[in-house]
Amino acid sequence: MVLVTDQRLAYADIDSELFEVDQIPMTSRDVRSVGEMLVDVDYLARQLLMDVDGDAAGTLLRSWPTVVAAAEELWTSLPGGRPGVDERDRPMTTLAAQAATIKTSLSGRAAWPGQGPTSPRVDEMTQTFLSAAALVRRYGAEIPHEQPDAHRDLEAARTRIMHGLYLAAHAVTVALHEHGRDRLNDARAAGRGVPLAQHRSPYAIAPTGAWIDRMSACENTAHSYLNDRVAKGLAGEASRPVDDPDRLAQALANWDIQTHRGLARDLQPSNILLIARTQSLIAGASMVLVDAAATAGVLEHSDRLAHAIADAGRSWSNLASRWGDLARPGARTERELARAAAEVRAAYRQITHDETILASPEVIAGRPELPKAARATLHAIQAGSELAAVVAEKAHAPDLTGPARALSRRAHNDVEAGLAGAPLQGNDVVWISPADILARRSVPIPVPVAESLHAASAETCAAACAASAVAALCDAGGGMTPGREQERPRQPPSAGGQHEAWVPSRRTRVPTIGGSRGRTDVRTAGRLP
Repeated sequence: MVLVTDQRLAYADIDSELFEVDQIPMTSRDVRSVGEMLVDVDYLARQLLMDVDGDAAGTLLRSWPTVVAAAEELWTSLPGGRPGVDERDRPMTTLAAQAATIKTSLSGRAAWPGQGPTSPRVDEMTQTFLSAAALVRRYGAEIPHEQPDAHRDLEAARTRIMHGLYLAAHAVTVALHEHGRDRLNDARAAGRGVPLAQHRSPYAIAPTGAWIDRMSACENTAHSYLNDRVAKGLAGEASRPVDDPDRLAQALANWDIQTHRGLARDLQPSNILLIARTQSLIAGASMVLVDAAATAGVLEHSDRLAHAIADAGRSWSNLASRWGDLARPGARTERELARAAAEVRAAYRQITHDETILASPEVIAGRPELPKAARATLHAIQAGSELAAVVAEKAHAPDLTGPARALSRRAHNDVEAGLAGAPLQGNDVVWISPADILARRSVPIPVPVAESLHAASAETCAAACAASAVAALCDAGGGMTPGREQERPRQPPSAGGQHEAWVPSRRTRVPTIGGSRGRTDVRTAGRLP
């Protein structure tokens, strides 16, 4: 799933040096391929499902019709479509009709969920679908969809589209259940009676019960398409070798710039959440690259480096969960920051994954771009210490607020776990007013949450500094083997991995819908501003 042509459409004349101010690749364009966009939609949907709660039910429900409409636009723009409603397209058509009726029901509705903000993560999925659709419309006519490999590649694209919608629909359904659970608990705490639900779930109480039924129908429609199809569909996804060894370095340099630009302003917790999560992802991917580099002899094996990076990754992940409690359901993320994070994810995945699975260290070790990628990821680990210090400063801001329900839960959990040390803390303290929880207000963070946030920030600073020091030693102290990128020959893809049966040569501009981007592929070239 890659739409690409000549790279001159995508990049300016830039150098590949990392963190050199005069040589940083400054581009505001989305440099991902169609396939990488669809993989990122899946990633965003999984993150949404992991973090969903009852307070986000309204924003998710209002966002659902829009993301389905964007997915349908991409679906219908894929080449090889047939006139009329084909059996293959029937689930997408049905899902779009179901979402359209939900949109009609929501418009002008005074009762819950009413009018209000939409979900930023679902909106990002929507924009990604629209960007991919624009690329396909621009270059899709060049795809030889009648060829077997191209046909399988297109089926993989449809599978990814529907799988992203399936995960998003399930996230909305879970949020509706959690919303009903919260309402039920609030009513019981206040001594009010609650009518028994007429559904299989005891939390599908009015008015969420009807919405649960409608979203369950959408979820079942997506499931009907994916049933026994996911593994087979994704197995036909085409992929190409990496043709830009500097991509990861450029992505990490741009990420470093965007994070510091954002942190120089008064960032929302949702943006700091994205920064912490991406730093955790960088640490996790760095462990994979360091292991592969040691296997290839590009980097000396160091248990100390691996442990330091792992500690930093865990600290960033813990810090992200705490900033996530402060993020309001409808809070926006900065567009350039979100785009830079998406490019970092795509650049790492291009090196660390074989089609849909994580590649083994031996496979990654055979990739010619590994030396530059390993050096770039070590530089990113070194830069993480300074970034952690800046994020820690934000934790001490005096005006931090967050959703009342999430902060109440976090405060009681921190006290029970002994993570907060104020002398007046106890399990019987009401840190957040029940009235604020019921009204879903944003409230100042209570003392236990503030103390545990400060402690998590300090822990992240210490772990990031330790990892930075070890990475600097490995990078500057002889750990990196110089010149290996010139010595290392290009290795063929492993058996059962990438296939290029229908790509005659690297000089032939043959478009594909699936796989990694290449400098001569038709689908990496259409870059949207």
